[in-house]
Amino acid sequence: MVKMFINWLIVSACCLTYVAAYITREAFVIIVPNKQKSCFSKSFSKSIKVIFEFRVTEGGNQDIDARIVSPNGLVIFKDLKSKGNEVSFNAQNGDFKFCFSNEFSQVTSKRVAFNIRPYDEASLSEESGGNKFPKAKSALEAFCDNIHFLMTTVMDFQMKYMVRESMGRYVAENLNRRVMWWSMGLSAVIVVTGFGQVFVFKKFFTERRSSTKPQALTT
Repeated sequence: MVKMFINWLIVSACCLTYVAAYITREAFVIIVPNKQKSCFSKSFSKSIKVIFEFRVTEGGNQDIDARIVSPNGLVIFKDLKSKGNEVSFNAQNGDFKFCFSNEFSQVTSKRVAFNIRPYDEASLSEESGGNKFPKAKSALEAFCDNIHFLMTTVMDFQMKYMVRESMGRYVAENLNRRVMWWSMGLSAVIVVTGFGQVFVFKKFFTERRSSTKPQALTT
């Protein structure tokens, strides 16, 4: 009975850990049309160090202009025509803007995957707001915090692998499309060449020649 109760506590702690890790991380996938830009804002209620990571997974040369704007309007990070990057900064109280610009592209739109996550993982008690005063952790709390840290690490790897898988699929589909059109073009050239050769040879062998018989003279 006690073992079943302990197992139930562990499963509940894992579920709560996954929910807490999901809430503290924000991952998005957006499409920025050509000659346009998109901005997103996030509010921070306290001073915290966060990581902003983005990657262009589809479109053109897979590059885009990215920047981070602080609440007072200062650009604290700027990267032009970048395929992807990862930057950490100290966020303060206020709304921070994360902007992606595709204004330099005249034809293609870009698909961008980005996420915002804390630099240092907080414990479950800190995320729930219950750790107002420092105290010693019990064995169960330390065990749950360890699970929380491992789950957030797994989520980070999953996000990166999802982005890589999306980029690989885009390259494979783009290559497959080019090979298909190239094969169709070669097939059309072969068919036209074959019909042209048949037509030329047929015309060559069916060409009429003038008669060489002597004609009778009339008096």
